[in-house]
Amino acid sequence: MDDRGGLAVFVTSHGFGHLNRTVAALNLVPADIPIAVRCHPDLFDGWKQRLTRPARLVPHVGEIGAINPPGDSAATDGPATLLAAKIAYFDALSRVDEDVKTLRDEGAAAVLCDAPAVPLLAAERAGIPGLLLANFTWADIYEPHARQVGGSALAFVATLRGTYRRASTLLRAAPALAMRDVAETVEVGMVVTPGRDRRAELRDLLGIDARSKVVYFYVGRYGQADLGWGQLTTMGDVHFVGFHACPAGGLPNFHVVPATCWNGADLAASADAIVAKAGYGTAVEAMAAGVPFIYPPREGFAEHEALEAALNQWGGGVPISLADFHTLNLGPHLERAFTLSPGPPPFPADGARRVADALIAACRPDRPRSLTR
Repeated sequence: MDDRGGLAVFVTSHGFGHLNRTVAALNLVPADIPIAVRCHPDLFDGWKQRLTRPARLVPHVGEIGAINPPGDSAATDGPATLLAAKIAYFDALSRVDEDVKTLRDEGAAAVLCDAPAVPLLAAERAGIPGLLLANFTWADIYEPHARQVGGSALAFVATLRGTYRRASTLLRAAPALAMRDVAETVEVGMVVTPGRDRRAELRDLLGIDARSKVVYFYVGRYGQADLGWGQLTTMGDVHFVGFHACPAGGLPNFHVVPATCWNGADLAASADAIVAKAGYGTAVEAMAAGVPFIYPPREGFAEHEALEAALNQWGGGVPISLADFHTLNLGPHLERAFTLSPGPPPFPADGARRVADALIAACRPDRPRSLTR
């Protein structure tokens, strides 16, 4: 299929945060610019639910992100991550000539990565801009683990860093790690789709009394059966709402809404508080909505420090211990969260518009440049 003059988008398969960030910008790109999204097919349903403009979905797996220990989405298994990442990287590298040919055959005008590295090399070899949308590189995430292993692991991280330097532009999404040595940098602020306050609709849908509190609850999709789910029933005047069924079975104050009708940004904007792992998407959705955010520590993931610093600066972040997270001892933390009135986010929240302007400029260099600064 010919996407001449279009945008080739490569998105990591590590969770929905990268998808949500990228789609916020793509939805602002005019429909006359063809877009082909290349990602793991497991994410196709997520793209279909969130895209509001036409785009072609193409199966493509170029990296693995990070691997969590079974049942613990707040930690990273360093050795397993390094092994899988190295295999995935060199497999992607072996197919880079094929990717170059595809970009040329389709007439792609630019490449956007969030945040695989190898497609940036393909873009350079195809002679088109390679834009990196990121608040970290995977080299940043892997390096602390590689330092513990040494030897070939450090060499792999150095190689990966070199590949990221093939980017023509870094669109640095806040909150972010430094990434000073990647490419010419455009600071875009927070890249987020603003949520809609649908709390009246949500309460009507779930039959929640107006006097009760609503908490958007997201602690990962898999392996959370050992959490202290029974604790939630001790807070009968608090109703927890999420996208995935409770592993402990039906709880009277735990509700599931369909992802086809609701998204995280809307739930964030419709809740009195959020309980979630502090990933990029949940953190910026909370800050954009002005809703207090309760989160556990995240072990072995370098991004967490930047996110936590931003949440503290904002004034709506409520950190809890791993012990309280695993037992779901949330009562005291919710009481605190319900008293908070956080101010505006510490970064501009119009990053999606800034990224979209950069993509339009890359695909249509003959048009007047309107990149917001």
